Amino acid sequence: MIDITEMVVKLSRTGAGTAVMWFMVGLSVISVAFMIERFIFFQSNQGNVRDLAKRLNDLFLQQKYGEAKELLAGVKGFEARVLSAALEGAPIGAHAVRELAESATLIEKLRYERFLAFLGTVGNNAPFLGLFGTVLEIISALFELGSQSGANASAGAVMATLSAALAATAVGLLVAMPAVAVFNYFNRRLKALEASAEALVHVLLAHLKPVDEDDSH
Repeated sequence: MIDITEMVVKLSRTGAGTAVMWFMVGLSVISVAFMIERFIFFQSNQGNVRDLAKRLNDLFLQQKYGEAKELLAGVKGFEARVLSAALEGAPIGAHAVRELAESATLIEKLRYERFLAFLGTVGNNAPFLGLFGTVLEIISALFELGSQSGANASAGAVMATLSAALAATAVGLLVAMPAVAVFNYFNRRLKALEASAEALVHVLLAHLKPVDEDDSH
């Protein structure tokens, strides 16, 4: 039968704990790159929603949906894309506007959520990877200390070895904390964008309701 304990000890003595730490350092570098990319993306796709809502409201009052489309075509951002899609359903009615807006929202969310799953995964699992590396380092250290004579294996040597082994846990926490913070930050921003888009869609719906009611009589 395979001795699992012996396999783990052999694995720990191959420097697996150090490999785990370097793996986490690599994850950290990738995480930082994704954080920067997402920050640039969000910043380059934001607009003045209040000003846009006012201008669109004026156009909707005059039922100038074509001009509204032209206005939205020159505006970047989550809200503009959702409302632009919703406008396609304006000639049909409120129900079409809602359905198209919901569809566009789902599509836009996929663009804005890019790389966020990776950051969330790293944030949730980096501490466990660090703990795994620490355990491997401790196993290797204790094996080496156990192989030495009692005189050589002093308490100071044991403490020094164990403190070095805890470095993997520290690295895991350092990798996890920024990833979790940035993941939560961008999720909050995405929720705010969804709320803004929904508000703009309601501006459009407010002008369509009278038309729908007239059609029903």
